[in-house]
Amino acid sequence: MRHWDWDGMVEANRGRLIGLFVGVFAMLGPDAGKIEAVRRGVWRAVLAQLLPMESALRRLIFVMARDLGAAVLSMRAAPGEIPQSRNGERKPVFRLTDPLRNPDPKPCSTPGRGPRILFFDEWGPGPENPTRSDDDLLDAAALRNRLAAMKAALDDLPGQARRLARWYARRDRMRAATGFSRHYPLRSGRPPGHRDKGKREVDEALATCHDLALRCRAMVEADG
Repeated sequence: MRHWDWDGMVEANRGRLIGLFVGVFAMLGPDAGKIEAVRRGVWRAVLAQLLPMESALRRLIFVMARDLGAAVLSMRAAPGEIPQSRNGERKPVFRLTDPLRNPDPKPCSTPGRGPRILFFDEWGPGPENPTRSDDDLLDAAALRNRLAAMKAALDDLPGQARRLARWYARRDRMRAATGFSRHYPLRSGRPPGHRDKGKREVDEALATCHDLALRCRAMVEADG
């Protein structure tokens, strides 16, 4: 496995993700980068694509960081690696670690549709829970930031790999100080956005990138 063309496989899958990313932008329309509000139905459709794409990209970054040495691990970010906007504010940064699983998830609930009787002696309708609709407008700021962060990461995988190397360095320092730290940026088991028997192109892209990351991790662990 050491002689695999890791960088070539990363670049091929990066191109695949770029194509999927363009499709997500098309779902939001020509002004996707400046959109202020988005309908709930579109928001859900975008997230259904974006979540597995982010997971796939994290796995490509994990593979890119496989050979970074100790000298790079101890480096701080160079000024040019910290994305800044024209007004000096920090731009959205892509998340390098998978969100951890909730060990005690709350059950899903649906609003009640009963008669809403408050008192038997003084009957009157209670307040009705608003019904969510796919046409509801939602604030698009968080979605915009995630798209901007992913675009920046797709445009600079080597820079993201250096960020991940510094994450490893912080992890090692925390482990030395406290004896506890997260071992890998990727969580065990199924990745975020995974769908059983998923047949969408984004599902296939995630499966490919996840398999690539697992093979890379096996190689790193075998090398000690």
